[in-house]
Amino acid sequence: MNILNTSKKFLKAGVCAIMLITAGQAQAQQVTVDASIDSLQLLIGEQAKVKLEISMDAKQKLQLPFLRDTLVKGVEILDIAKPDTQMLNDGKRMLIKQEYTITSFDSALYYLPPFEVMVNGEPYRKSIFHSGRYAASRTILRTEDRS
Repeated sequence: MNILNTSKKFLKAGVCAIMLITAGQAQAQQVTVDASIDSLQLLIGEQAKVKLEISMDAKQKLQLPFLRDTLVKGVEILDIAKPDTQMLNDGKRMLIKQEYTITSFDSALYYLPPFEVMVNGEPYRKSIFHSGRYAASRTILRTEDRS
């Protein structure tokens, strides 16, 4: 009976060890993508920053979105900053930040589609807006007090 109890304990310990090891490997392979914008409403010609953050395993290969001069028709990209990479967890993970400076010269409501990055050839999409909102560019007319 003692041998049977000892065997069950070793089996339970082995199963727990395997679960911990595989859980750690699954966590290490996790990719997270976040996208945000600092302002939903812009005056015509005003600038806004769109930020894209990717957290991934350091051994994985990242391909950022290929954007040139426009995000969507009517929303221009003025600047694409060099990606900023931080090594985390003793070099096991990476946090990559990419920033885009955008503007619009038309008064309109724009739908900004999700950003798509590729990690090890697998697509990951993230919307700037979590609730499907739109970005607006508008004209503000001001009157002068002539008294």
